[in-house]
Amino acid sequence: FKEDWRAFANTPGHAFQFDSGPYRGRIYVGANRSEGEPKPNGRDYFAFGYYTDDHGQSFNISDKIPFEGSNESMAAQISSTGLYMNSRNQQGNERYRIISRSDDGGKTWMSTEYDKNLPDPVNQGAVLSWKRGKKYILAISNAADTQKRDNLTLRLSKDGGNTWYFEQLIAKAPVGYKGDYAAYSDIVLINKKTIGVLFEKEDYSKIVFTRIKIK
Repeated sequence: FKEDWRAFANTPGHAFQFDSGPYRGRIYVGANRSEGEPKPNGRDYFAFGYYTDDHGQSFNISDKIPFEGSNESMAAQISSTGLYMNSRNQQGNERYRIISRSDDGGKTWMSTEYDKNLPDPVNQGAVLSWKRGKKYILAISNAADTQKRDNLTLRLSKDGGNTWYFEQLIAKAPVGYKGDYAAYSDIVLINKKTIGVLFEKEDYSKIVFTRIKIK
């Protein structure tokens, strides 16, 4: 780690392993750090990843995501060389997920942008991918609300997160509910037609696991 890193955290969810292509076997962990002097609104946070190609004997650090405030990230494989990183925006100036893409296994970043199709209230989000035929299905779950942690939604994409062909609301607060109804989550592929979603519910008083039928 570098001398100017003040704090470091792994993804709040899971890592993943490349299952095809030149980086097959690479284990990749999304992460974030704060570096340099403290800045307001979390602007000293930067997302990045680290990875191993020798089953943990050694690790390499990716370039950082070039957005101040990028935080709490998860990543997934979207092609033989492609990686999709999904990050929280700690600043809260734009209430959307930060999306970064790499074409060299997560070492450097081709692009980073806000995804206006993924509203977010400054919260964690989970991503997962799996191969279907020759292409990858990408899944994301997050609290799809710009004001509070609510409207937990699962989405699926066939084109690396450019568009979403499947969308299902998992948890929504009843009318008049105050507080954070659905917050952090993680997802797992149970079988080719079912995704499991683990999430915090009802102002962090419950942790719930549910199964969602997918297309």
